[in-house]
Amino acid sequence: MASRDLKIPDMVGCLRRLLAQVPAGRVTTPGALAAALGNPIAARWVGHYLLHHAHEERCPCHRVVRAGGRLLPGPQAEKLRAEGIELQPLTPGHPLAGASPRGREETFQLVDLERYGFQRFASERPLEELSGLQQEIVKRIRLRRPGSLRVPWLVGGVDISYADSEEGVAAYCLVDAATKALVWSTTVRRSVRFPYISSYLSFRELPLLLDLLDEVRAAGRLSPVVLVDGTGILHPRHAGIASHLGVLAAVATVGVTKKLLCGEVQGGGLRPLEARPVVQGDRPTGLALRPTAGSLRPIYVSPGHGVDLAFAERVVRRLLLGRRLPEPLYWADRLSRRCAKNI
Repeated sequence: MASRDLKIPDMVGCLRRLLAQVPAGRVTTPGALAAALGNPIAARWVGHYLLHHAHEERCPCHRVVRAGGRLLPGPQAEKLRAEGIELQPLTPGHPLAGASPRGREETFQLVDLERYGFQRFASERPLEELSGLQQEIVKRIRLRRPGSLRVPWLVGGVDISYADSEEGVAAYCLVDAATKALVWSTTVRRSVRFPYISSYLSFRELPLLLDLLDEVRAAGRLSPVVLVDGTGILHPRHAGIASHLGVLAAVATVGVTKKLLCGEVQGGGLRPLEARPVVQGDRPTGLALRPTAGSLRPIYVSPGHGVDLAFAERVVRRLLLGRRLPEPLYWADRLSRRCAKNI
């Protein structure tokens, strides 16, 4: 499946259409906007966008207040008062006041959300649709032990780094599993249209990775197993980017991350090279592995597609060389960062 076949929604356009629905004299919150987009988990991205987007003269973003209705005095408060919204003083020490971003005591303002809050959005709910696509991918994931338990003699790894919020570089690095030597690499550079929203990384990075693997396959360098900087089935909907990429590119994949997105690991600290299962519900979907004696932080390994958990662990262990990441991902990370920095 080529990247052009992926239907990536215009999240910024969707959010701007929602903002335009908030009438004068009413306010909303990032959480309410995220819910209208289809998943409250997007609230953090909504807040980030509102802080950093280009503020046009008629931009209605002043009608978005923090959870609970809190805002600092300033232009936003003045605009809301001009639209007929009554603000109440909120002094430090109130449960909603929190700490001042300027490190000193300030008087906050409070909007009564019961009176002025707006949530009746008409929305396409794009994240809800994407969650449905992830559930369709789950049906196509195959977790199986390869016919041979031997790790392939060449293993590739993919990672993406960003020159800015709208352009990324995807790197593929091929490593000899026996010598741990880098034997071949390549990159692709593409624009990025989907923002970073937790648990929806696939829709941000898949277009780049699919184009990258198309070029790798055309060069005859696609390895039997590809390590992916991202989760496999160790994901809230069991459809992380390693799984999504494996299904669409028809290649066996293993997901490796530095942070735990979901699930639980039993017990205290890990010994060097010790691994423990990560459990979701009553099902182990990944493992925490401490890769070196020098790093106290584990990495998290999960099968993506075409392998089972035991084989995913075997591949990652075989490619560790005293660094936190297995060699294909270490080199893909370095290469993508270097190329992005030079843009």
